[in-house]
Amino acid sequence: MRGIGRLERELRTSRQMFRASFHAAAIGKAIISVAGLCIEVNTSFATMLGYRTGEMVGMHFSDFTHPHDIAADLHLFEGVMRGERDSYQMEKRYLCRDGAVLHVLLSATVVREEDGTPIQFISEIVDLSERRRVGLELQEANAKLRELVVRDHLTGLYNRRGFEEMLATPIGPAPVSLLLIDLDNFKRINDGLGHTAGDLVLCEVGKRLPLQVRDGDHVARVGGDEFGVILFDADHAEAEAVAERIVTELGSAFQLTGLQAFVGASVGVSCSGGRAATLREMMTQADQALYAAKGAGRGRWCFAT
Repeated sequence: MRGIGRLERELRTSRQMFRASFHAAAIGKAIISVAGLCIEVNTSFATMLGYRTGEMVGMHFSDFTHPHDIAADLHLFEGVMRGERDSYQMEKRYLCRDGAVLHVLLSATVVREEDGTPIQFISEIVDLSERRRVGLELQEANAKLRELVVRDHLTGLYNRRGFEEMLATPIGPAPVSLLLIDLDNFKRINDGLGHTAGDLVLCEVGKRLPLQVRDGDHVARVGGDEFGVILFDADHAEAEAVAERIVTELGSAFQLTGLQAFVGASVGVSCSGGRAATLREMMTQADQALYAAKGAGRGRWCFAT
């Protein structure tokens, strides 16, 4: 009898310790019935969702689960009920009382009778909001860092590295055109008026070129005074129209400090559908066409043959 009394005291103490730790826990905790109803929730969990603890008693967990996550949660819950597992863990979204979405990590463990019959679930909920915020900030920082790596600091266009990455894009069934542009009189301006004037010219070219192509086309400064353009879903006629606009635009006057300068440009054009199987091969063809344009007198465009 004395042993039984001690066992009862230990059991009572154990239950008191469980309840104390349950309610004092910094993470969310809930006792869920086999029907999915909240039997008891701690203050941390209720506060996460904007409720008082008593208000959540009797609510089904699907009442505050994001609609897009209910099916996945139910699938795991029912797997435990069928005896396939004793616990599960998942990242999911809860709906707060005010409609806000809360990202959490849910860990649910079943309590069973001696014969294996499920009695209830003990759920632990960790708020992932801070981790997600830090993760999103890190992603944004990495994206900005990557932009710095592939962008030309002077013109804001893609640099050679960024252009090289684009050249790895496979050529699909849709037509693709590639243009290489060389400034005809840039060396004369750079040598005669100085590097500051040359930088002003390059910056102005960096502003003018994107205006001659479509949204989504890729424009890069691939060398000192050489630029590249990739036109996806652009056939021979569209490439010709872009090349003509570029020659005309870069042939017009550049307003430098206190004077006008005329730069001009030669353009080599390569279109898919010929012998080139990759954008790199098209770049080689466009380079040959560029030299042909320069040899023919500059200030013009030439197609690769």
